[in-house]
Amino acid sequence: MKYTAKLVIQYILYGICFGCTFFVIMCLFCFIGGGQDLLTLIFNDFARQSIGAMIIGVACGGTAIIYQFNRPSIFVKIIIHFCVGMGIFYPIAIYLSWIPFYPDRILFTVLQFLFSCGIFMIIWFCFYLFNRNEAKKINKRLRELEQDNINNRN
Repeated sequence: MKYTAKLVIQYILYGICFGCTFFVIMCLFCFIGGGQDLLTLIFNDFARQSIGAMIIGVACGGTAIIYQFNRPSIFVKIIIHFCVGMGIFYPIAIYLSWIPFYPDRILFTVLQFLFSCGIFMIIWFCFYLFNRNEAKKINKRLRELEQDNINNRN
């Protein structure tokens, strides 16, 4: 139980870090791309904007803890992670005006949502590739250590 609580806190803090990092990167892209109007809105409401980024970070990064457990299948884990992440991100992004919302233009709203889902999937896939590469390195090192162990016994 103590290990699980520590792991949950660790993932929540990772989520906050990722949320803040992506928030800063988004602001930098706006600055470089000439989005001063959006930056002005963000800076005029900086506390809510920052807290929103942290909440989204916890929702997307923090829920990645589900991959640490054996029980649900990988498909169920991905669905849970995606639904929680997008279920938190999209309403907050609309509320904080990161994404414009036009109730009378439903096709535009659907396309925005699909675009957001695509970005989420790209980010998820990058993390997947990184972690898979790390696992390969660890497995390779374990095989080397095992081989060294076998050679030292003989």
